[in-house]
Amino acid sequence: MGQSTEGRGALSSVIAIFKEFLSRYPKHFGLLFLLLLAEGIVAGLSVMAVVPMMDFLLDPSLSKVGRVTSVVLQVLDRVDLMPSFVVFGGLFFISVLFRGLFSVMIRYAILRIKYAVVRGLFGDALKTFFKARWGFFSGSEQGRLLNTLNKELNTIGDTLGALATFLANIIQLAVYLAVPIWLNASMTLTALGLAVLFGLPFLLLHKVTYRLGRRNTETANVAMGVLSEMLGAARLILGFGRQQHAQDSYLKAFDQHIKVTLRSQVLSTAVPQFFQPMAVLAVLIALGFSIGRQAPVSELAAVMWSLLAAMPILASLLQGNVTISNFLPSYEQLVDLRRKAADFVEIQGDRIFSRLDHAIELRHLGFTYPGRSHTLVDVNMSFRKGEMVALVGESGAGKSTITDLVLGLQVPDEGEVLIDGVSLGAWNQNSFRERVGYVPQDPQLFHMSIRQNLLWSDDNASEAAMWDALRAANADQFVRDLPEGIDTGGATLLWTLKEAIYSSKTGDMNYGT
Repeated sequence: MGQSTEGRGALSSVIAIFKEFLSRYPKHFGLLFLLLLAEGIVAGLSVMAVVPMMDFLLDPSLSKVGRVTSVVLQVLDRVDLMPSFVVFGGLFFISVLFRGLFSVMIRYAILRIKYAVVRGLFGDALKTFFKARWGFFSGSEQGRLLNTLNKELNTIGDTLGALATFLANIIQLAVYLAVPIWLNASMTLTALGLAVLFGLPFLLLHKVTYRLGRRNTETANVAMGVLSEMLGAARLILGFGRQQHAQDSYLKAFDQHIKVTLRSQVLSTAVPQFFQPMAVLAVLIALGFSIGRQAPVSELAAVMWSLLAAMPILASLLQGNVTISNFLPSYEQLVDLRRKAADFVEIQGDRIFSRLDHAIELRHLGFTYPGRSHTLVDVNMSFRKGEMVALVGESGAGKSTITDLVLGLQVPDEGEVLIDGVSLGAWNQNSFRERVGYVPQDPQLFHMSIRQNLLWSDDNASEAAMWDALRAANADQFVRDLPEGIDTGGATLLWTLKEAIYSSKTGDMNYGT
């Protein structure tokens, strides 16, 4: 029963992906279809080009030829070309050359689809995530979020590229088999039937690959989470001399991931490698039956050429089945995060905040973090315009929580926050936040120049305002002494500036230069 449910879930996910793929990128898919159609025609011509060349090699006088060679001879007669090995060989060469050209163009179209999809998925994910309240980020595992954006989205993109290839292979296979069916239906259908029979056991692997894909995603989440924690707590790790412990923790998580991903990747590679010899065997068996029926050698050669070209495509289809089953957990994790972000979506009011006229009030405010005892109970407080207020209390008393509630980053369980007597929920909260000067406990600088960091919260800040901010942080002289002044950037420099700002807050200006 569990396996049946798992199978239906996997199938519904694949159908959802197909729908999203086709509905959002119709132009890309249309281009791919046209290229596949052209490539199929050229592939069919390359198969038929084998026939006159083989007829000429077997009988240079061409006294007894098949249907294909007769048509080619009529065309050559109209353009005044004498049949020869050079002419027939040239036709075969040109058809194969154009087939290769169209294959490159198809690959280009597939890559365009892949990166269009990845870009769309990234954009949608970030848009959905940043429409959510802070509770979505604080309540989500950082490793899961980072792994989804860093690795799993790329995995989804690679597999959607493989999905486009999967569709391409189906069309190519149909075209590749059309010509040999016309030339020798019994040999083609015998080879195809045997190949499908030999391939059935490989189709049963999708349940195994799905489970491996899920474990692969889960172990990658854990490894990314440990790495994120290590980098975020680097100062703490160094301060306590726990470098080896941190390294061992990450390597242990990474080893668990390697153990699963090795199985997953080897299985994906093994399927086509094991199937191709079986496919060749199917072609040889069918060829043996056809020789016994005394079919024309030139047509047998063309059919065999076409079938040997088609069987790797059939192997790719089997590999695609494994790859898609393997990647589904990545897609499902993305969908799950989107759903959770949607549950935390921030409802924006219609009122636009431009200035504070009277006061900010907290009325009967109550708030509790999930899984904890009450953080704030029946808090009543007022911050009047022009008034300076300091919140003092021990760690965990709720000072930062009150700030988060005033900014709308958290939603109170009871009571409400009022801005000039109007509930915070009635305001467009981003318009309110843009007018609030907010200094978090830990300074945060982006990997940009100092000027760009200062302009980040206010694009219209003047030069004087930026230097006033640096002066307030006791960092103005530090910035003036830099080679490029306020336009200096770089990770090391920004870390030093961050230390300078942090030191200014704690009253210690002994930062490194």
